[in-house]
Amino acid sequence: MLVTREQTPRRSSPSRREQGRVAAGRARTALTLWDDLTRWRTVLGWLLLLVGLTGAGAVMARSSLFTLRQVEVIGCQSPLAEDVERAVRQQVTGSLLMASLAVLRRHLESLARVRQVSVIRILPDTVRVVVEERKPLVLAQMAERESLVWLDEEGVVLAAYNPQTDGEPPSIAVGFASDREPNGQRENRARLELYRNLMWALDAGEPRLSERIESVDLSQLEDVRVQLRHSQIIVGLGKEDFRLRLLHACEIIDALQQRNTTMLERLRFSEPRIFEKAPFLKSVTVVSQHEVHLGFDERASATRLRAVPGTRAPVPPKPTRVMPKPTPRAQGLASRR
Repeated sequence: MLVTREQTPRRSSPSRREQGRVAAGRARTALTLWDDLTRWRTVLGWLLLLVGLTGAGAVMARSSLFTLRQVEVIGCQSPLAEDVERAVRQQVTGSLLMASLAVLRRHLESLARVRQVSVIRILPDTVRVVVEERKPLVLAQMAERESLVWLDEEGVVLAAYNPQTDGEPPSIAVGFASDREPNGQRENRARLELYRNLMWALDAGEPRLSERIESVDLSQLEDVRVQLRHSQIIVGLGKEDFRLRLLHACEIIDALQQRNTTMLERLRFSEPRIFEKAPFLKSVTVVSQHEVHLGFDERASATRLRAVPGTRAPVPPKPTRVMPKPTPRAQGLASRR
């Protein structure tokens, strides 16, 4: 009897090389998993540390250790220093760690007399403020403002004039435009530049002529006019040679007030009735180094006198014009005294 055996396929065992390759793959997989676990463990550790520090910072921020106690103000004197310190304490109400220095700086620079500040936080409880103060340059009368105001070199209004605290006013500048529009601000800066040049020229030597000025009219940039102190006389100085022109005008005025005939003849004035009209003198306009116009009150017929022969000056209706004696050489400048 024949017996049939069922034959099963024989599996061939992997070679040693294949076994090594499989083992190496498993090892690499395990190593990759371990590296991933290590990396995430590091990230998780940093996250836990950050959360801990944030919590500690929040606790410290609420701590009284960082409450503002001292404000150091450098670069200005009282009362501005007091205003700055008061503003800092109003803005920094909580922890000094939580205060925004940028916001605090913008708030301080909004103060009228503050030009620029730098704010330094000194932990745990101090704020240091270095102030660049705006300096008043001129006492001015401006359009749309009822009172006199102090202006700095940029035309910024610092404060209204207070006679009780500011004392006797210096020379007052008039003719400024309203500072509410950009065009007015530009015009005012040009007037301030002209005012600085004027004062520098008047005080460039002795005597200091600015002390003789009551007010300055800067409404016309091409024709600066000043009013003499303790007088109603207006002196026109044009736009240049301010000191020489004012010296010459003052010399003429002094000669008229002192009834000094010799000086007037030297200055080329020879009108016989000039001393009769002298009390009514209202203006002295120095046109050039060799030409001066005198304006008198209507009670004296508003006569204009000229200091140089051979030139025609603008004459008002029905004036009385007095001609000086012709001479071969023009004189009259104060620098030739």
